Amino acid sequence: MAVVIAAVAAFLMANALYITWTARRLDRMHRRLDAAAAALDAQLRARAEAAAEFAAAHRGANAGELAEAAADALGLTGLGHDREAVESALSRALQERDDLDTDLVAAVTRTIFARRFHNDAVRDALVVRRRRVVRYLRLAGSARLPTFFEMDDVTVERTIEV
Repeated sequence: MAVVIAAVAAFLMANALYITWTARRLDRMHRRLDAAAAALDAQLRARAEAAAEFAAAHRGANAGELAEAAADALGLTGLGHDREAVESALSRALQERDDLDTDLVAAVTRTIFARRFHNDAVRDALVVRRRRVVRYLRLAGSARLPTFFEMDDVTVERTIEV
């Protein structure tokens, strides 16, 4: 009888430790996701500001379109679907230019990396949130389900010379 009680107690203790570990891991992932979303928002804003400065300084083919796309991107906050569409439009406007300066190329590159880091954090959080223990015990609480940020990326075919 004592052996059964000890086995049940060990089983319950192991489950409690696993649940606690999973809850802490999920909390860390949500904090990482919040930091990645803030970094992505900052990089998107920096890219739009650099594009607006570039459009103001370099007149020529599609400078007005680039300036308008940059202004639209600066007018939005958050990482919703409307921001995805506006940022994709800015990416397309940047793609049409072949004379980007190094500051703008650097801002575009940092934005690409920030989006990848954000989407990696979303993927990792979704993997943990799909676990049965997280769903059944509602370990995620009232946290929103994270979503990927999808936008057209600018292909930068130039290298940045340091």
